[in-house]
Amino acid sequence: MRGKRLANRIVNECEKMGAEAVRLIDVRKRTPFFDFLVIATVDNTVLADALLRRIAKVVELDAGVVAFTESSPESDWVVSDYRDTVFHVFVGAGVREHYNLEGLWSQSSKEGRRVAPAAPGDRLDKE
Repeated sequence: MRGKRLANRIVNECEKMGAEAVRLIDVRKRTPFFDFLVIATVDNTVLADALLRRIAKVVELDAGVVAFTESSPESDWVVSDYRDTVFHVFVGAGVREHYNLEGLWSQSSKEGRRVAPAAPGDRLDKE
């Protein structure tokens, strides 16, 4: 199981486990490192842990893909890397809004793109 099928499986498991605001974002045209992001929100760390264990088990059984997960027991944001799909779980909607991954990854390459202002002392080349 690879690509979109894997991402959809993660989405389905999130919905079965009661995760909120589950979102699948296709980033194939934006980065060479992975193809899809799945973002979900839960309301407590116990549910986050159960969700991550369930997804890891299902994906490993179905696809033979083992995740690399970055987190701590009291973390409010957990990331699991399944090669083609990166899965983010936020504990609380406020945390998710703060990091705004949807805004970062969903914008078209021209939308919302800003040039950082020059810092004092930066040299601006003129044509």
